[in-house]
Amino acid sequence: MPSNPQLKLMTELLHLEGVVVTNYQIITDIGIVLHLENMSRESQCIHCGSKTEKVHQNNELTIRDLPFGEQALYLRINRRQMRCEKCGKKFTEELNYLPKKRTYTDRFRKKIVDEVLNSDLKNTAERNGVSEQEIETMLKDLGEELITAKPQGLKKLGIDEIAMIKGKGNYYAVLVNIDTGKIVGLVEKRTEEALTEYLKQWGEEVLSQIEEVSIDLWIGYKNVA
Repeated sequence: MPSNPQLKLMTELLHLEGVVVTNYQIITDIGIVLHLENMSRESQCIHCGSKTEKVHQNNELTIRDLPFGEQALYLRINRRQMRCEKCGKKFTEELNYLPKKRTYTDRFRKKIVDEVLNSDLKNTAERNGVSEQEIETMLKDLGEELITAKPQGLKKLGIDEIAMIKGKGNYYAVLVNIDTGKIVGLVEKRTEEALTEYLKQWGEEVLSQIEEVSIDLWIGYKNVA
């Protein structure tokens, strides 16, 4: 059993808000598994907004996180199903580092998406030990999240692409805030029509603030710009 100073150090190195490391394992040919515990016992009801500590059921699961050096890192967590003491309804607690119904952290997804931007889906999947289908799901999830939020303070827009399969002509269009390096839009089809329609959803308030556009060489992007 690791000592308390070791666990404290691991918690600090993990740098994940709201959790502490309670144990760890190093598994040959797999990686490091950290066992986590939530620091807060209460959770907010998604139905009525009240806070409760009443646990209906414990659900342990293992999720992927950013690698630790050359080792793959897995987190063993308890995502509790709670029962609200006020309205009586059950709900699964929300963890700010874990997307709903997914088995990887938000920051692991960001790492994968950033890698795909500079490579392609197949090679990124092989390097990180995930399936191509998982990466496609990450991209679709991110696209759905971004489409509901208009970018703020966007002055310089970059239009790039992600190759789903290198050399096969299957691409996602990626919209990036050049000043921050943050992805602000993801379009499944790299067509002039799809990209134009996506940008229209931002509205004149956002589009009128854009002072500079950096584009890929594909002719469709030039026409949109």
